Amino acid sequence: MYGSNLIINMVLCSSSSQASTVIPIFSGVGQVLGLTKQTVNSSVHKLERTGFVELRVEQGRGTHLHLTEAGRALVEERVRPVAEAETAAFVAMGSRDSEELLRLTHLHLELLREQVEALPYPDGR
Repeated sequence: MYGSNLIINMVLCSSSSQASTVIPIFSGVGQVLGLTKQTVNSSVHKLERTGFVELRVEQGRGTHLHLTEAGRALVEERVRPVAEAETAAFVAMGSRDSEELLRLTHLHLELLREQVEALPYPDGR
């Protein structure tokens, strides 16, 4: 739920055309959403193959993701309405319930993180 709003608000809906189309590929996006770099990389390359994004090396600042015109159209047509509906539903809950939802979500994520970190991985992590 919060992942779509995070990306929409941080990246795709900025009023600046530069900010709205460029993000560093691995600058915490996966970490914020709880995804591995492999998952982010795979998803980004799929978006690139479908023509929604372009990867570019920015003057010593690493690889960045740029929305294409098709990508911007997709955001406007499909992503933004879902994010707006999500925000409207959250606001409609009222202050008390929305704060409780956030508290419980944070608790759930903390407990989930502990459980995942305790998993025995074959490579010793």
